[in-house]
Amino acid sequence: MSGLHVWTIRLDVPARTEWLSADEAARAARFIFEKDRVRWICARSALRSVLSNYVGQTPDALRFVYGANGKPGLNGIEFNLSHAGDFALIAVSDSGPVGIDIERIREGVDIAPLLERLGETDLPDSVMELYHRWTRREARSKVVGGQLFVAPPADVLAVDIDAPEGYAASVATRALSK
Repeated sequence: MSGLHVWTIRLDVPARTEWLSADEAARAARFIFEKDRVRWICARSALRSVLSNYVGQTPDALRFVYGANGKPGLNGIEFNLSHAGDFALIAVSDSGPVGIDIERIREGVDIAPLLERLGETDLPDSVMELYHRWTRREARSKVVGGQLFVAPPADVLAVDIDAPEGYAASVATRALSK
């Protein structure tokens, strides 16, 4: 592998629950709504499937380590997962930490006040641009495994990426040193 790869996963396909670890199965069991539980299991089993191809292990053999704010890690590879609605995105990198975010566009949600609470300024007018601003911010926070309300470092850069119709998505990584 070289660089950064992004995978788009549909969450309406059967999931492999036998690939989940005991803590993942326990987390899945805590979902109140069945649809949310099924989507989370599908996203997590897809993550295991994708990562197994990079590290040469079976999906059920992967053992994640977790950072201070819960960001999962795996020795030898950087990755991040985001899911919303019927889709998940997985970013995999061998060149440094990575963050990814996908959001389903919801016309009735006023996202501008949420962005302002995060300290974002000079907000765009269009709903799509507001969602892209949100996904860039969240992807940047995920690079460092940080909390959303803590501004990410300036050297963490994000770009918008193609997403399914009705969604906004961004991927982020640290800038390369000269």
